[in-house]
Amino acid sequence: MIIKYGSISMLVRRLAPLLTVLLFVAAVGCGGGGKTEGPGQQGHGRGPGGQRGENGAKKEEPAIAVSAGEVTQEPISSLYSTSATLRADRQATVIARTRGVVRRLAVEEGNAVSAGQPLANLEDEEQTIAAARARSAEETARRDYERLSGLYDRGLVSVDEYESKRRDAEDALHALELAELELSRTVIRAQIAGMVVIRHLDVGATVSDGTAVYDLADLQPLYADVNIPERHVTRLQPGQDVLLTADATGTVARAVIERIAPAVDPATGTVKVTVAVEGESGLRPGAFIRVDIVTDTHVDALVVARSALVAEGRRWHLYRLSEDGTTVEQIEVELGFENSDRVEIATITTAEIAIEPGDRIVIVGAPALSDGATVRVMEEGARATPSGEAQAG
Repeated sequence: MIIKYGSISMLVRRLAPLLTVLLFVAAVGCGGGGKTEGPGQQGHGRGPGGQRGENGAKKEEPAIAVSAGEVTQEPISSLYSTSATLRADRQATVIARTRGVVRRLAVEEGNAVSAGQPLANLEDEEQTIAAARARSAEETARRDYERLSGLYDRGLVSVDEYESKRRDAEDALHALELAELELSRTVIRAQIAGMVVIRHLDVGATVSDGTAVYDLADLQPLYADVNIPERHVTRLQPGQDVLLTADATGTVARAVIERIAPAVDPATGTVKVTVAVEGESGLRPGAFIRVDIVTDTHVDALVVARSALVAEGRRWHLYRLSEDGTTVEQIEVELGFENSDRVEIATITTAEIAIEPGDRIVIVGAPALSDGATVRVMEEGARATPSGEAQAG
């Protein structure tokens, strides 16, 4: 077949647009449509190096929100904790000692009273009349006896007459004393100094011998008896500090060990220890309390918040913030003395690392962290959850 030059030129001109389109499609297919995942890339650029954007740049891991505190140097004590019920050392129930009707109540619950102070009065008309009669009879009998004594001294009366008048005078005196005693019992008095705990009666109530009128308690000091296992008693001694906390109100008071029983209870293997609360403690007899007995104290201990510690098996670690507060360093520690919310750092087991007072550590959000993690310290007024999420305060 013979193709002339002119015909070829015409054919090329006609096919040029089609060839251009085919070449463009081929170029696009080779450059972008056949993209495959190679080493170090996963999905949209994520590989071992972390997340990458569309331009291949590495993305930062999101910062975990935490709250920070400081390592402090302060005293911390070893405590033995138990519970007990507070009691007053001296308590008394004031009772009526004669029959009658309550005319007056002089004190109310919460009033302080002294020993012998009048607390209530009964109607006393009958007792007053009886005492007056007895007084008159005693005076008559005494005068008769004195007159007869003079006659007896001069030998003018017999021994029998003299002895009879003497006995009459003594009987009249005893009757007067009994009548005055009954009259005095219409005034009800405090047996001990202390505070009125309970008032049992109202004005107008009828009482008889033995009717309860008031309960009194001496609140200075208050006592608590605790039973301590024998193995712990060797570290205790009178005068040792004790901390008391009322379960119901949260009131805290200081106390001391007053005495330690010399014998072990064979049934329980415990020793009775009595602690005393001196002064105005805000505690009340009958209150259920937690008793924390100080057995030892480290004066210059490194102390952190309990929430800063993370358990890993039998080991503990915490996270110290970098100087700029953006990353954390994991530090393994051994614990010393502990109380409800503070713990002593006894030893640092991570090699070549020291902790000093003033170091900033994570106190909320620590369980969500790892060594070198990026963090964001929440400002005052916000708090981080234990998982590391922030919440408004």
